[in-house]
Amino acid sequence: MTTYNVTLLVAGVDDGGLDYIDAATDGAATVEIGDRWTSTVGFDIEADTVADAVLEAIDQIEQVPVLSVFRVEPDQLVWASEIADRVGRTRQSIDQLVKGQRGPGGSRPVSGNVRNPLWRWADVEAWLAAYATVRPIPSARS
Repeated sequence: MTTYNVTLLVAGVDDGGLDYIDAATDGAATVEIGDRWTSTVGFDIEADTVADAVLEAIDQIEQVPVLSVFRVEPDQLVWASEIADRVGRTRQSIDQLVKGQRGPGGSRPVSGNVRNPLWRWADVEAWLAAYATVRPIPSARS
């Protein structure tokens, strides 16, 4: 099994709903309360595939009658060290891939910070999938 981090946009979360979320996720969730429609709930789930992890996360949250999931958050922003952690490579290896010292070069970062650029994880996955035709890279952290 692999551990996946799943982040969901959840409706119905307020201060009173936090106890329910803790119970549904065995206290493993990180909750960011926005307004009634923008609260996020994120937690790690062990599953065979990312699809199984997402379905399990949705099921756990929707066990709480007042909560409903209306979106899975795919666009997490990551920097090179997070990419390395997720794919099981070193930070230096990812730097070489990004700079084109190995393979075709990296996808374009979304941040203007040159020292520690950020990428959308969905973009990184697509870039790594294209690179994987040359050299396989795992798609999730274990």
